[in-house]
Amino acid sequence: MLSLRVLRTILLFAAALALLLGYPDGAASSPSEASVDYAPGEMLVSYRLPLPPLAVKAMHLAVGAPVLQHEPVAGWYRIRLPQGVDAREAADAYDDLPWVEYAEPNYIVRAALIPDDALYGERQAWYYNLINAPAGWDIERGEPSVIVAVLDTGIDLEHSDLRDKIWTNAREDPPNGIDDDDNGCIDDLHGCNFLLAPPSADPNDDHGHGTMVAGMIGARSNNEVGVAGVAWGATLLPVKVLDSSGAGTSSDVAQGIIYAAKSGARVINMSMARSTPSLALEGAVQEAHDKYGVVLISAAGNEGHAGVGYPAAYRQVIAVGSFDHANPVARASFSNWGPEIAVAAPGVDVFSTYLGDGYAQSLGTSFSAAFVSGLVALLISEDPDRTDDDIRQLLRFTSEDLPDDNAPNWDGWGRIDIGRALDSRVHQAAVPGIARQ
Repeated sequence: MLSLRVLRTILLFAAALALLLGYPDGAASSPSEASVDYAPGEMLVSYRLPLPPLAVKAMHLAVGAPVLQHEPVAGWYRIRLPQGVDAREAADAYDDLPWVEYAEPNYIVRAALIPDDALYGERQAWYYNLINAPAGWDIERGEPSVIVAVLDTGIDLEHSDLRDKIWTNAREDPPNGIDDDDNGCIDDLHGCNFLLAPPSADPNDDHGHGTMVAGMIGARSNNEVGVAGVAWGATLLPVKVLDSSGAGTSSDVAQGIIYAAKSGARVINMSMARSTPSLALEGAVQEAHDKYGVVLISAAGNEGHAGVGYPAAYRQVIAVGSFDHANPVARASFSNWGPEIAVAAPGVDVFSTYLGDGYAQSLGTSFSAAFVSGLVALLISEDPDRTDDDIRQLLRFTSEDLPDDNAPNWDGWGRIDIGRALDSRVHQAAVPGIARQ
C-alpha cells in the first residue's frame, strides 16, 4: 500500500509530466523522423526516487506515455511518448526535473560497416578490426577532393581496384609539351616520374611497392572485389621517385615532394627510409609543410634497431612504426624505434593491391605509414580545415598506448584507432595531456 507521501509525489510527478508532454493533446512539434538517429517516439528514463514500478507505469499511462519496458538492474524505463512529441525535446525537459537521474532518446545503434570486398574477411579483417576501422567508416570514408600523394615506385594505373582513384590534372592540357600549371612536370595528366630528366608524365609502377602502398591508403572498397583501403573516397596522386629496384635519390624525392605540394596534395606518403639526413630532402619537407600546409607521413625504417630513418626523423613528418600480428600489443621485430615515432599501425601480414591486377601480402613500416596516411585523409575529409597540428593532437589523444618493453617509444602515442579519431564526441581538454569525452 502506497504511503500518503509517495502518493502525493506521484500525483505531483504526473502533473509535471502532463505539462512537459503537452497533455492532453500532445501538440508539440516533431522533426522529420528520417532525420533523427533514435527510435521515433521512444525515450529512456531513470529516476532518482525509489518509486514502485507499478506506480511509475500507472503515472505514465495516465499522461498518455505508457511504459513499454522496465530494466530493473540498470534502473531505466522505456517510454512511448504521445504522438507529436519529439524524444530529444522530451528528454531535455525530463532532465530538468530534480527527481530524474537521466533521460535520453532511445538511440539507434547500427553494426559497424564491414566492406564486402572479396579478400577483406580472409586477409584484412584482423588488422582493420584492431585499428577500429569499421567504426571509422561509419563516420567518414574519404572525399575525392582530398589528394594523397604516393611518393614511391609509382602506381599500377590500370589496376581495377585503383584506376578510378587516380588523380587527373585538370590544369594540364596534354600533349602540348608545356608545364601549364607550373608544378615541375610537363603534360602530367595522372602524376609524374622524377627518375628521368626532364621528369616524365608516366608514373606507372615497375616494382610493386608503390601499388601496394596505394591500395592500403585508398583502394576502391565495398565493391565486392579485391581489397579495402583506409580512405575509400580519397584521390591518389602517383609520384614516382623510386626505381624498379625500390631505390631513388634524395634529389628525386625532394622534387617529388615539391611537385605533390604544388599539385594540391593535402597528404604526402613517403614509405621509404635512409639512415642519414639530407639537407635537400629536409628543405623540401619544410617547404611542403610550412608553405603549403601538407601533412607528411613516413616509415620509421625496417632495421629493427633504435634510430628512426629519414625523412621520418624530420620534425615536420609523422613517423610511423609497426605492431606485430601474433602479438598486436608488441613491436614488430623489424620496426625501428625512437623519440620521433608518433604512432604505430599494421605492418605484418598486410594485404593489398599488386601489379598486373593482382594482390599480395607483405610486411614493413612502409605499409604502416600507408595506414596512417589513409587515416589522415579521412580526418581531413571530415574537416578540411584541420592542420598538421590538429592531426597530431587527434592522433595523440585517440591512439591506444602499448607497452614499450625494451624499445622505448616504439609506438609513440600508441596504436592508431580510426573510429575514435573520427568520433566528433572526443575533445581535447585545455590542459595538455588530458583527453575527455
